[in-house]
Amino acid sequence: MVNLPGWRHLPSAKTLSVIILLAGMGLIASVISLLYLSQHLIGIKANEIDRHRSVLSVNGAVQTSVNRVMSLVLDNSIWDDAVKQTYAPTLDSKWLFDSWGSGFKINNLYDGTFVLDQHYRVLWGSFRSQSFNETDIRFFGSGLQTMIAQHAEALRSGKSAYAGITRTREGIAFIGIGLIRPTMGRLQVYDDTRRYLVITRHINPDMLQKLGDTFQIRHLHTSETRGDYSVALRTNAGETISYLSWQPRLPGVEAAQAASGSIRLIALVAASLILLFILFSCLGLYKLARGEKLARKIAMTDWLSQLPNRRALIERLNALCERSQHQMQSVVFIDLDGFKDVNDNYGHDVGDALITHIARELQERVPVGGMLARMGGDEFAMTVGGEQAVSQASAFAWAVLEMLKSPIDLSDRKIYISASLGIASGTPAACSSTELFRRADIAMYHSKKTGKGRTTWYDEALSDARQYQLNLENGIRQGLENDEFDVWYQPIVNAGTLTIEGVEALIRWPRRPQGALPPDAFISIAESSGLIYAIGQFVLHRACCDLQPMGDLMLSVNISPAQFRDPEFESRVVQVLARCHFPARRLQIEVTESYVMENPDRARAAIENLKALGTAVVLDDFGIGYSSIGYLRSFSFDSLKIDKSLAGLVDTDPQAAELVRGTVRIAGALGMTVVAEGVENQQQLALLRRAGCDKLQGYYFSEPMPIASLLQLRQQQG
Repeated sequence: MVNLPGWRHLPSAKTLSVIILLAGMGLIASVISLLYLSQHLIGIKANEIDRHRSVLSVNGAVQTSVNRVMSLVLDNSIWDDAVKQTYAPTLDSKWLFDSWGSGFKINNLYDGTFVLDQHYRVLWGSFRSQSFNETDIRFFGSGLQTMIAQHAEALRSGKSAYAGITRTREGIAFIGIGLIRPTMGRLQVYDDTRRYLVITRHINPDMLQKLGDTFQIRHLHTSETRGDYSVALRTNAGETISYLSWQPRLPGVEAAQAASGSIRLIALVAASLILLFILFSCLGLYKLARGEKLARKIAMTDWLSQLPNRRALIERLNALCERSQHQMQSVVFIDLDGFKDVNDNYGHDVGDALITHIARELQERVPVGGMLARMGGDEFAMTVGGEQAVSQASAFAWAVLEMLKSPIDLSDRKIYISASLGIASGTPAACSSTELFRRADIAMYHSKKTGKGRTTWYDEALSDARQYQLNLENGIRQGLENDEFDVWYQPIVNAGTLTIEGVEALIRWPRRPQGALPPDAFISIAESSGLIYAIGQFVLHRACCDLQPMGDLMLSVNISPAQFRDPEFESRVVQVLARCHFPARRLQIEVTESYVMENPDRARAAIENLKALGTAVVLDDFGIGYSSIGYLRSFSFDSLKIDKSLAGLVDTDPQAAELVRGTVRIAGALGMTVVAEGVENQQQLALLRRAGCDKLQGYYFSEPMPIASLLQLRQQQG
């Protein structure tokens, strides 16, 4: 071992060096021991690699054949002459045979061509250059039937052709289908008449021999049973109809023998490198031990602001508390308001510059004996102790707010930003350092919640309120797990006939162990904690399942911004509809205008995807936010719902009545229906009907009710 000065004064480094030496020697022994095992493993791995390559090659061969049939369908179905011949009142069998049927003998690219009508009956066919006289498509097997069922609409519109694998009465075949349509422009057929071209190519030994030669697979053949070296041939529905099998090469033994000399050389090189590693590691540990003080300083400093970090501040406060259990300590917690907007609008470079600037300004205002730290992100904290700790903390907080009243000049920009502050004070005997930070954080949270740009002193009431919120959050989680929630339904009636045409799904918490709680008491907490997503998914699933038997009743479900932000939301809607067997056309998704305006790109994409499913999208709470005609046009809502704060005033406020009439006219011009909620008396009903509202909702017709009551009401109304 190298005799370095001062080595005996670094016992931790010496201990680590011994451990590294022992571990290195053990590693060398392991490398030598693994030499013989490696030869065996190489053989096994080589066989696995060869098998994997073979599987990929065979799958590639199958996909190539499917794609080739697809190309044939596209080349032959998108053809002006084919449109002229196949859509004629009488088919020209000679032309069809000369154009398609004779291809089997000429180029052997396919063995069957067929023309199907809009009901997928065979109008003409040629199989292996012989006339095909059947009309039923059962000849083609379940593969084609599944393809048609899955893509009927796309086939009818001519958007694409499709190809796959099937078992016909003649054997396993690659099969493709596509709409016969013009080369340019749309199909000039205005009724439901359609002609589809179907092409088949059956698997035979000659084809498999050519595929095997192309993809370097030996003895490729079909089999009815699965083996170690085979892949399944599946229809589009996932049904396995046969297997492609082949003879493996098993190159493992040759590879292991060929690599044995190299493995010995690798072991020798590895042992040499390990010994070098041991030497350099010992030297590195010695230098690391000498630089421990510098490393600790770096670990306790925030890299951006160069202030102490959270760990340094907590250690400082703990040290002060240990020295004196009765000295007053104060913590000021600072959270910048709107910092995320600065990053989003100006970029992270400006955000970093802003943090650095504010850190410098705050440091200048720290009282004597105090310590300022960056806690992370846009949060700072200052701690100070002594008899004047409370007044010093108060003065510091006031100075911070005063400083932030003026704009900050950064890179020729004036940036306006505020801060929410929380202050907590106490002695170590009565309050631990961790508890003091918790209290300051609670006070800061209260400042942010009650308007921002202000200071809040901690008191027990804040703690009780925060604890109540945490208890309620836990209660919501447990309630979702223990089936404590229900979905109630409020009818939506036709304004003309006053018959129930739909219902709105509303969350209720009737089985809460501490007693039922109205939605207004827990929805805001669910939103702030992120639990609103789980509640929204619960309501959507339960409502679809409840109303599935009511075949003519529309269902409106409110969607939270958290659900709408989820890029997988549309897929989750599809999954719920499938599980509940609920038709998409009966579902109406209600979204608030505030979220649509805040996230226009995501909202537009989600609305388009939902409408593509057949689901209607309703703009909820219209009249209490932006109420912009421009975004009504751009987002293509199916309907809008006038908020009860506006619709409920039509009988007492002439201006509100006129606004409702104007809204109805605008919605009508944009092709949207109008629902007015909050109807509570006969006069409101009359005025809203006169204004032209299509549907109405409110306590005048019915309060929200459980599903059992809704079923009973439906039975009473016939």
